[in-house]
Amino acid sequence: MSPRASSASVRPVREAASGAATAWRGLRTWSTSPGLMAWGLLPGAITAALFGGAAIVIATQLAGWSRSLASLVVDDGSWAHGAVQVIAALAVVAGSVLVAVYAFTAVTLTIGQPFFERIGRAVDARQGFVGAEPDEHWARSLLRGVGEAVRLALLTLPLAAGLFLIGLVPVVGGIAAFVLGASIGGWFLALELTAYPLARRGHVSLVARRAVLRRNRAKVVGFGAAVFVLFLIPLGAALFMPAAVAGAALLVNDPGFATRAHQEGVTPDPTAQPPDAER
Repeated sequence: MSPRASSASVRPVREAASGAATAWRGLRTWSTSPGLMAWGLLPGAITAALFGGAAIVIATQLAGWSRSLASLVVDDGSWAHGAVQVIAALAVVAGSVLVAVYAFTAVTLTIGQPFFERIGRAVDARQGFVGAEPDEHWARSLLRGVGEAVRLALLTLPLAAGLFLIGLVPVVGGIAAFVLGASIGGWFLALELTAYPLARRGHVSLVARRAVLRRNRAKVVGFGAAVFVLFLIPLGAALFMPAAVAGAALLVNDPGFATRAHQEGVTPDPTAQPPDAER
């Protein structure tokens, strides 16, 4: 293998690691702005209360669901029934986690939009970016954001079904479903978390944001997967949400991220109105 080919194969791994490190840098924002970050805990707490009921239902019904699924494959009294039930339970979890984590993130960002936008502006300012607010009425922005979140949420459903089927594969299925779930879920999380910092740079619509992120795919997936794993910790989605928002702003501010997007011909969203300078 030539040195150039070797470098090309290593580069995505290096960029994914850099993206994951950016998520850690977002956590460190707590040490510099604890008061600002603390406000971001409130929306997560509200969403956690809303989603708590669904989590309880899944937790209490998981044994029954997995037992029923196992009974479709093998006889109840057979020696393999217990093993198949465990595999089915893991598959159910793998399929539902993607939808749950994305839905939690989308709802929390919608509820806490003013708090998270404040965090994003503060991180931008510390990085030396004096941006401009999108010239879009708050009601229109909210409706557009909700519409985009619903579109992405519907897209996660067939993907979750695919992860469920992968999770049914003995031995390797659970591991493969987790890795794929973190990667796919990380991409969806990054689309949501970078919405505001990219909008301040002229990339308002989902199509425009996706074009920017796609040209930085390895770094974006690395960042999103790290956030996804943190969100799997009990109460992690509520506790780490402010840090994830700060990390998303840091990701967009990364010089390599911005330069590469520019070189690849990414232009501001043509449907967006020219923003007014931030006062």
